[in-house]
Amino acid sequence: MLDRFILYNARCSGSVIAFGGLSRNFSFSLLEATVSRVAYALDELRSLNLRHVAVQCADTWRHWILVLALGRLGIASSSLVNSCEFTHDMALLQPELVIVHGRGLPLADGRLILGDDWFDRVLSGVEKDEPSAYYPPVSVKPSALCRVAVVSGTRRDSHLIELSFGEVEAALLRLMYQDMNELFMRAASVTEGVGNGKPHLLCTVGPQSISGYLMAGAALAAGTTLRSNDSQNIGREIVSAPSLLMVMTPAHLEHALKALPPQMKPLSHVYITVVGGGLSQACLERTRAHFTPHVQVIYGADESGAVTAIAAEKRSDDKSVGVVLPWADVQIVDAEGRVLTHGEVGEIRLRGGGVVQGYADDSQASAASFREGWFYPGDKGYFSASGELHLCGRVDALVSIGGAKFDCGLVEDILRSEPAIEDVGVFLASDAEGQEGLYVALVAHERFDDASLSQKMRQRYPTLPPLVMIWVRSIPRNEQGGVDRTALRESLEGYIRQELMQSRSEA
Repeated sequence: MLDRFILYNARCSGSVIAFGGLSRNFSFSLLEATVSRVAYALDELRSLNLRHVAVQCADTWRHWILVLALGRLGIASSSLVNSCEFTHDMALLQPELVIVHGRGLPLADGRLILGDDWFDRVLSGVEKDEPSAYYPPVSVKPSALCRVAVVSGTRRDSHLIELSFGEVEAALLRLMYQDMNELFMRAASVTEGVGNGKPHLLCTVGPQSISGYLMAGAALAAGTTLRSNDSQNIGREIVSAPSLLMVMTPAHLEHALKALPPQMKPLSHVYITVVGGGLSQACLERTRAHFTPHVQVIYGADESGAVTAIAAEKRSDDKSVGVVLPWADVQIVDAEGRVLTHGEVGEIRLRGGGVVQGYADDSQASAASFREGWFYPGDKGYFSASGELHLCGRVDALVSIGGAKFDCGLVEDILRSEPAIEDVGVFLASDAEGQEGLYVALVAHERFDDASLSQKMRQRYPTLPPLVMIWVRSIPRNEQGGVDRTALRESLEGYIRQELMQSRSEA
């Protein structure tokens, strides 16, 4: 589990020092490259189905490398002391294999001896490794064994404890919380008498969603200030906070940008996290020019929490939603459930400690979305060689606009209830400014009551954004007879970005 935090830090802040000392310093990127090299060299251990492997190594750096590499392979580990006490610990731990480096255990069955020459050969040129060379984490269940240790502090006799990957993750996050809370408390004491020195939170996602509830709850649990998200006074809220984290959907961000003064300079004390939908490059550029240079993009769902994140300016393109967070396991699979390689588009599935077990009210929906320990959010995507997740639309007809989801098929059914409409296709597209919207391709030769249709759609989707209707000769269909939304978007994309935008500006 710990190795995933190393991988995430290497991809997001690789130049930061992970191991430091007077004699040598190792950045997170170098640490990750080293762990990956060793993991590749020990890859055959996976085929042995070992319950757990012990490590004995006097060199602290190499000891951690071996432990992290075993974690990357999905193999549980324990650590042996470098003294005569190892015999006592060995009797309790009973590892199926012991990896030894330096002057350690004598040669015997079940021991893998790694000398300096082995490390020199495996790590030759590791400083030049690119992120594409990192060893991808082996998928493991949260309940799988991760770490084994001998404890003797609370009892007369020594005993054995075992932690699963999920338990290690929870323990790490609790310690991180304590560290951050201490840091925030110290910051608050420096500004005592001036208000809470911790970053304040302004979340535009309401507590009616589990994500909104947890984000606001985390702020309160950390002892920070939760600010009002009243749209009428949001400007005052932004200015009055000493340091402000804003969690916003793309639609809320667009609304905020339109409300800002035209000549406003970016605010260095504001940090924006965009959730619930894609962030266009055009919107990002306006945000960095007139709002704040600090923008982060997060991908996840209410059923899973956040699973990827990235600083928006580091994205390789608009579709990137970042690298996988340490507590999540994300795969791209085909229709048969086979894991796909970098660059191949398939269905996204994920699991981890934050994923719920299913839906309390619908066993049929649970069976469709939660299968064999994985949650299928219904999104399509692919991984780049550098580990970034890119979204490529939906498996079904569900689309996300501004953080709200709408079923294109259901919208089509409502439109088809109008007798004058012969055929219809609803699709998602971006205009010339990069702003996503819902478009309706219509085949109709008679006038119809659009006000009545609008009322029907508002009854089903009160937050449905305005629909742009485009009259066409026919609706493209796929082999199954459904609306081919990809073909529809591609055929009308030029019209939307050029002629339609021009007619709007002229109007």
